[in-house]
Amino acid sequence: MKIEPVTIIGVGPAGIATAIQLKRYGIEPILFEKDTIGGLLRNANLVENYPGFPHGISGLKLADLFEKQLRGSSIEVLFEEVIKVDLEDELFVVETSKRVLYSKIVVVASGTKPMKFTAFEIPEKVRDKILYEICSILKVKKKKIVIVGAGDAAFDYALNLVKNNEVVILSRREKVKCLPLLWERAKTSPRIAYYENTKISRIVSDSSKGIFLECIKGGKISGFYAHYLIFAIGREPQLDFLSERLKKNVREMEKKGTLYFVGDVANRDTRQAAIALGEGIMAGMKIYRKLKEA
Repeated sequence: MKIEPVTIIGVGPAGIATAIQLKRYGIEPILFEKDTIGGLLRNANLVENYPGFPHGISGLKLADLFEKQLRGSSIEVLFEEVIKVDLEDELFVVETSKRVLYSKIVVVASGTKPMKFTAFEIPEKVRDKILYEICSILKVKKKKIVIVGAGDAAFDYALNLVKNNEVVILSRREKVKCLPLLWERAKTSPRIAYYENTKISRIVSDSSKGIFLECIKGGKISGFYAHYLIFAIGREPQLDFLSERLKKNVREMEKKGTLYFVGDVANRDTRQAAIALGEGIMAGMKIYRKLKEA
């Protein structure tokens, strides 16, 4: 039975940094990614706190640079969804949609998943127009897009999409939660409209305009037509694939240096590309020392 030295789940900034660092040590990790390289970075309008880019860089371009460096380092990515990670005799059993393998060490860099809208059931006819991330519609033009949320993600999505579209931001709150600079930029855009204390009460399919959103504000009913509706109402760690047995032994495996959580999956309030990269590099260094000792 072949046992892999290191398996990395997720190829966002943290997973990429871990893989590159391990490659420098001559360690060939197995990388699994269920979607696209770069993770949520591909949704970001402008990354301004990543050193080396004085005027900032779009998340999409930065993700492309990360992918280019992976290829330049001859690091292969397997595009397979990890279904389950379990423990067996102190080895990790990693099951994907295509294979099952054993690994000495696992790095979980799976990021986060969006919190779903659950106030009422969304009609099946409009579900293809309801999104939780925007990378799939970055190229659409001349559309009316409604975003629900009041945090950084909602306003960053709006600033990204407003380049070629009209955007409405709906918030159930009285105050925004985003960075002041995002709020200021949104306020100066004539094609971004912001409505506070507004809650969606009904979603209806419209054959010509896409969807109709019935909303309540201050007891009064109003409505918006939209081609797309995006919910940016929070995210939570993507850990669905961890077995119950592994969950019970997480702390023990972390202490032994065989299990690592890096990037957004471990950082609820500090989800930043630069932080994820640093954690990935550190994990790579610790893993090298662990394997060297064995």
